[in-house]
Amino acid sequence: MSQYNDQYYIVFKNYDENTLYLKPQKHSAMRDYEYTKLTGGEPMFFENGYRDEDRARGVNRPIKQAHLDSTYPVFSDAIKQSLGNIDNPCCQAYPAVIVDDNDKYHEGYWVFNVFEKMDVLDMDKCAIRKRNPNREGQRIQRYCLSDEKLMAMKEENRLVFMPKYSGYPHIMVHEKVVRAFKKHNVDTLNFVKVSDWVMGMQFVPA
Repeated sequence: MSQYNDQYYIVFKNYDENTLYLKPQKHSAMRDYEYTKLTGGEPMFFENGYRDEDRARGVNRPIKQAHLDSTYPVFSDAIKQSLGNIDNPCCQAYPAVIVDDNDKYHEGYWVFNVFEKMDVLDMDKCAIRKRNPNREGQRIQRYCLSDEKLMAMKEENRLVFMPKYSGYPHIMVHEKVVRAFKKHNVDTLNFVKVSDWVMGMQFVPA
């Protein structure tokens, strides 16, 4: 097993009745931020993915220090200050705004803009269901990070990444990133150590 499997975590939602499911507003979604490096300075705008349903039911979900748009963390400026510079050749922290159900703009947020996947896996040691001979989009049941590949990179260039060859859009973060989030008592995200993760376990109550 890789020594790095204990240093990196996969980011998931921490599900409860108040979970806010973010989605980009239409004009932001058109920027394809899941695979395009954002430029220009205009922030990404996010809103409640269940806005209409929640407003009809009179449900008001709190906006907290951090949330997810699918698998992409959206987090406060205070957390960004604790993180410092996490930008690397495959990912950057990009300005974001959360628009609440009353159309109030909550500025001072950031999102991980992962525009390229990073080659960090030891594919021979990953548990893969029905290997794809083309190598892309593998259905990985358990990850194994590559000692050789990660050792070849400076730590500051691999604090946040999405692993290449995986068919799942999992964002992995270094333990230093996890500590920065936990410093702000974030209770909306679930950080699962790579060495502990098996496909499906994120849906099992703790």
